[in-house]
Amino acid sequence: MNLFEIVGDDFFKPLTSIYRSIYLQCMKIIFDSYRTELSYGIDRELLVQKLTYFFDDLNIRDIHFEDTEEVLTDSRNKASTFLRKLKEYGWVEYETGPDQRAKVNMPTYVVTILRSFESIESGKETEYQSEISAIYSLLTNPDLLRNPYPQVVKPVYDRTVELFTALKMLNSSIKKYIDELTEDKTAEEIIANYFTYADNIGSKAYHRLNTSDNVSRFRNMILSKLNDIEGNPDIFERVAWGYQTVESEPDLDSAKDQVRKMINDILDYFNSYDALAEEIRKKHSRYLGNTVRRARFLLMNTNNTEGKISTILRYMADQLNKDEESHLDEDAPEEICSLFSIFPQGFISEESIKSMPVSRKITDVEEIFSPLSLSEEERRAIRLSAYEKNKNRFSKKNITAFVNELLKDKDHVLASSIEINSRRDMIRVIFISLYGQGNRSEYEVKQTDMTIRKQGFIYNDFEIRRRRK
Repeated sequence: MNLFEIVGDDFFKPLTSIYRSIYLQCMKIIFDSYRTELSYGIDRELLVQKLTYFFDDLNIRDIHFEDTEEVLTDSRNKASTFLRKLKEYGWVEYETGPDQRAKVNMPTYVVTILRSFESIESGKETEYQSEISAIYSLLTNPDLLRNPYPQVVKPVYDRTVELFTALKMLNSSIKKYIDELTEDKTAEEIIANYFTYADNIGSKAYHRLNTSDNVSRFRNMILSKLNDIEGNPDIFERVAWGYQTVESEPDLDSAKDQVRKMINDILDYFNSYDALAEEIRKKHSRYLGNTVRRARFLLMNTNNTEGKISTILRYMADQLNKDEESHLDEDAPEEICSLFSIFPQGFISEESIKSMPVSRKITDVEEIFSPLSLSEEERRAIRLSAYEKNKNRFSKKNITAFVNELLKDKDHVLASSIEINSRRDMIRVIFISLYGQGNRSEYEVKQTDMTIRKQGFIYNDFEIRRRRK
């Protein structure tokens, strides 16, 4: 059956609406309301009351839908309207109880989807130990073989699929997770995140996979029991009969083929485990190695071309934060020019054969620093100064905010349309281009063939677009 024949053509509209966050919060409130109920149904009036409290606390005063001219300002009106729209889109259903009161029910497919949303948001990992132990217990319990299909083969198949799906997800998520810990981070942050990952996070699943949750400990017995089921005519016949009953299969031979396929699929999963585990191990080691190299690059980046460019931009941004009146036609200061020395630079690298000198000179202990006593007014002035300095930094957050303001309702803008009156404006354009090339940026840049000459600078023009989710 087609998915939209079940959920309806408009089912996904709330998730693409400009109010998708509000819709999702309303769904969560409805779903949470069912936790104390006997079924996924609750009194409509009680639900409207809960949603009204939610809209009372929401920082959105007016809500206007495109299909109506009405502007919603009252919290109860908002609650009733959103509930009505969720019903129109198929997320809830109404039912009249014996007391003639309207009840709001959630279809089973909605419950399944919302539970999936919960799982995605929580980031909860599969406990491999529980899955593999359950599979082992089901296959080694002789009492369950009296009704082997629903009590052994089917649950073993379902848990095996769940187990290996989780392993494949771990395999594909290692790179993404380590990128989150290292992209746009300083060397100090990368090093701190490295130990966090190694001790607590990325390798919780990876560590368990190689210790307590090691599938290899149970695999041989699992494979042996599955082969026994398939090779025992009496048990296999009962499995096929069970399949016919549970899956409503009228033909016994067809049922036997399906059961044989299920058992062979389980065997294939467990036989592929070594290759999958080895790939996870290699990827884990490779990405951790990349993390170390990235931190090393940042620690040594003042000694290579990329590092010098980064140093120039950071220096100029810092200077221009202090001097808003800097002009484009002024000569670069000596501090910047000195970065372009053509003479060899000496530093100890990992390829060097020279040992790092260690000083053994004993020096006098400096006096303990005595902190200055500051008045409350001086503290406020320092905090205000720090706030202003941070607000004017060319940080990724500030650049993204500038781009969002630049785009507003536009599909895209050209970098050449940005007004440039100072070196600070020019550096902002450079940072927009740099930050827009990262995969985690909220916008993206696309180079054009047009060369721009402006205020003494020459650069290739580029489009700035909001990144598509």
